[in-house]
This record gives sequence, C-alpha cells and structure tokens, in this order.
Amino acid sequence: MHSNFITPPDEIQSILILNATEEQIKECADACRNNGTAYNVYFYNNEMYQDEWLSKIRSKIDVTIDANISNPTDYFNK
Repeated sequence: MHSNFITPPDEIQSILILNATEEQIKECADACRNNGTAYNVYFYNNEMYQDEWLSKIRSKIDVTIDANISNPTDYFNK
C-alpha cells in the first residue's frame, strides 16, 4: 500500500469504474501510464459483494464510469 502526498497546485481525481473486464482494466492501466495525469482509480464488480465498501468509496469519488455503458479507457484518453 502506498500513500499520496499532495501539495498545491496538484489535484488527483478519484475515479470509480464499475464492472470492468480484465481487458478494460489493462487498457485503463496503459492509458493512465501514458497520459501523464495522476488518478486514484477504484474498480468494483457486482460479484465482489462488498456493498459497505462501495458505499464508503462513493463519497470520495469524483467520477463514476459503468463499463457496461461506456468504455472507461475513453475517459483517460480525452
């Protein structure tokens, strides 16, 4: 586990990606690595059955992307 130490003017966006496939997760990792912007990316799949965790995380999230509706990689490639 690591910690982020953030000072002005830096800001790190927190992204929640729901129901991503393994391939989409790899694509997101590559996109994040190549775009030069720092993100905190959380992944959740309905089969995890961690509703309490999901509720807690949602309050910290800036953007939520449902991989069933749109390709999450597009967010990082904009």
